[in-house]
Amino acid sequence: MESLESPELNPAPQVEFAFVADAVQAVAGKLYVIGGGWDTLFVRSFPARHPAMGIGVRVRVPWSDVDEFSLSVDLVDEDGTSLFKGRTLTQRIKVVRAIGMPAGGDMGVVRAFTFNNLTFPKSGGYSFRLLVDDVEVSRLRFRLRQRQSSSGATSNPDESDA
Repeated sequence: MESLESPELNPAPQVEFAFVADAVQAVAGKLYVIGGGWDTLFVRSFPARHPAMGIGVRVRVPWSDVDEFSLSVDLVDEDGTSLFKGRTLTQRIKVVRAIGMPAGGDMGVVRAFTFNNLTFPKSGGYSFRLLVDDVEVSRLRFRLRQRQSSSGATSNPDESDA
């Protein structure tokens, strides 16, 4: 007989989807996005400071786990070094079943994280690590590349002025 504590019977909250964007807001259960879904950021030089960046996240919370959990973000380079110096940005989320919600129904929770003036020391890969209750459940990978000089280079609409 399986324990009631088994993951099959009592799954934890999981990231249903997440993305990187120029700006994201979470309002009344919806994500409002500007410039979302990119995976490469072009910059003039390194170190590069990017003025604003956001993450949009939807967490699926199982019926059996409706209570409270933490959603945290860390930013690491491709060597695993934290740009946040090992600290995470954390939101504590209290989940309450809506009145009239059918028994057994999962709930969706949306959250947005905003980062201003992030400094990237070098080109290469970076990842936002997403953690639920201090366990990594997803990564949002992206790259920073140096923009080619204006002589002979074509313009890229996704380029940053960073």
